[in-house]
Amino acid sequence: MSKATLTGKFSLVFYYHKLNRYSFNALAGALDCDEDLAETPISLPKTENELMTAVASSVAGNQHTVVALSIMTSQYQEMRRLIGLLRSRHGSTVKILAGGPHVAPSPRAILSQGADIAFRGEAEDAFPEVLKRTMEGKAPTGVPGVAFKTDDGETADSPAKPVDIEAFPSFSPKRGMFGPIEITRGCPFVCGFCQTSHIFGAKPRHRSISSIVRQAASLQPRHRKVVRLLSPNAFSYGSPDGKQVNLAAMDELLAALREAISNHGRIVFGYFPSEVRPEHVTAETLELLKRYSDNDEIVIGAQSGSGRMLKTCHRSHSVEDILAAVARARQFKYKVIVDFILGLPGETEQDANETAKVMLELGRMGARIHPHAFVPLPQTGFAAEHPGRIFPEIIRALQTLQKKHGVYGDWIDQRRLADQICKSRKLSP
Repeated sequence: MSKATLTGKFSLVFYYHKLNRYSFNALAGALDCDEDLAETPISLPKTENELMTAVASSVAGNQHTVVALSIMTSQYQEMRRLIGLLRSRHGSTVKILAGGPHVAPSPRAILSQGADIAFRGEAEDAFPEVLKRTMEGKAPTGVPGVAFKTDDGETADSPAKPVDIEAFPSFSPKRGMFGPIEITRGCPFVCGFCQTSHIFGAKPRHRSISSIVRQAASLQPRHRKVVRLLSPNAFSYGSPDGKQVNLAAMDELLAALREAISNHGRIVFGYFPSEVRPEHVTAETLELLKRYSDNDEIVIGAQSGSGRMLKTCHRSHSVEDILAAVARARQFKYKVIVDFILGLPGETEQDANETAKVMLELGRMGARIHPHAFVPLPQTGFAAEHPGRIFPEIIRALQTLQKKHGVYGDWIDQRRLADQICKSRKLSP
């Protein structure tokens, strides 16, 4: 089928919600790499009203309409409702494709809610192929990592394959869909609360320096001066196992970036949307950061101030590592944000007391605390666990820190989400 036939009476709609834009940026980049789909127009509604308007307009124009949804656990109920709304208004005239971290482990659930096709994981390879099959009126039979209902009502479901991230950009400059440059995918630590290792694998895949620099350079003609680098652990870049620091690779990457964008651009490394592990915050890594990057703040993943809970979560670092990391960062004049997870499964009052003391100590050192409430996420080691209690000592510590502007975050809303998940599983929260 020709390129013109593929794109002629076809409308692709990404629900470009602020929580899902990085995923859609990557999918748009994958379409740019496919000669049959590179010119496919994409509608990017950002709100529910914009989504419904875009779909209604497409259907009214007699176009074959495909709606793509990326779904995090916090969005699942909302997305179920939106799928139901799309179905009630447009029936089967709209094809609904769903992916994201909540869908990947159990795609059949979203199919039962009305989605036509679901993706089991990384989709840069699968999405363009599914899109072409959909445009041609064909089923995505045999496409790795895709689940769908067959004509006889059964579900076809094939496992996903790791993507060669070198083959695809992190965003689409031609469409104005910009975001961070993903430099590493996958994480070896397999922490009990985290989906990253399960969805993207425990062996890290690093994007080449030439590819990263090329993407950074593509930002400049569009007057985008900030180059953000995305990684589960920024200081793991170039490490074969992701556990040891590769200073030479980090140095080469940051030096090449600095040369490419000169002093007119800004490099953000080890800060949102990435973080660094405590044991990797050394004088050597901080010196590299100071030499090349422009951010004056870093994010350190601590998650607990209890040694017992760190072991339970498979964090592979100690409380002492956390304290030492913040002390070193402060010596280098960095502002520091430290992530903690409240109400981890099995957390005791003693664990909470230890965590509260560590948070207060970090506050005295000048760090800000970013608390998250534990939410049981699909496919993780803690997926079936009940959230632990958030003890009064933790609340008092956060209140003390709040008075000095030393804490921020949406942990209360996250706790409500965890309770909703438990209720939906018929557990008593």
